[in-house]
Amino acid sequence: MRQHLIVAGVLLVTATATAHADGKADKKHAPIDIRAVIDKLDVYRDDTGAVLVSPKTTALRDDLDTWVFYGTGKTLYQQRVIGSSAIDDKYEWFVWSPRVKGLAQAMVSAAPSGVQIRCRQGKDGHRSLSALPPDQARAVLAKSTFLPPLWERTAHFLARDDDGVYFYVDELREEYGGKGYRVFVGKKGAMKEASMTNMVSDTAGEIYSTKTGELKIIAGADGKAVWKKGSKKTELIVLDVSENRYLIYRDLGLYGSLGVVCDEQ
Repeated sequence: MRQHLIVAGVLLVTATATAHADGKADKKHAPIDIRAVIDKLDVYRDDTGAVLVSPKTTALRDDLDTWVFYGTGKTLYQQRVIGSSAIDDKYEWFVWSPRVKGLAQAMVSAAPSGVQIRCRQGKDGHRSLSALPPDQARAVLAKSTFLPPLWERTAHFLARDDDGVYFYVDELREEYGGKGYRVFVGKKGAMKEASMTNMVSDTAGEIYSTKTGELKIIAGADGKAVWKKGSKKTELIVLDVSENRYLIYRDLGLYGSLGVVCDEQ
């Protein structure tokens, strides 16, 4: 039995968007050329028509994480693989998908018998995909556009007051240059972006000045944060962004499609 295990950061091909000096990512991503590996890829479809592309079992073991794509149309997005394993003819990928329920990541399992995607805990948390016949798979691979991951941003900070008003900051991912901070304020499902006028980050903490108020995050183990609007200061309850992934990416109503498996959970 041969085992290959990877638990690492995302391996992305070189066709990702470049970042400008101001921290803003290019809007257009260069398509990823799959021609060199097209004969080593399988294509699967679920009952909704969504398509998953992944390496054939026993193929591309040394480049396992790069060639996993998913999409609901003719555009397929590269998935951010957090970890993966290959045991004999079975592959598993742990994929960034913040709308899964009760799981840290989505899981894609591929074997000669078929492919399953796990989006939540429980017996009904799996959904099966059917392999396309070789001629249909080849047609999908030839006609589809393969792009780097759709979602460019990541959660940076989350807090709320005693009345359920949330204060949220996101930023560009490191591969897109980082920074590019945005501030959102409001109740769940009705948050609005606050236009920023200044940003400070140093050993004392962070300050996000907006036209509607000032969010101050104080450095230190206590992790305090304050929202200041005019002369009124409100101490906030700081929330862990990792433990509140579903709240951030679904319940707050900020984001649309992320281009990932389990996007509609």
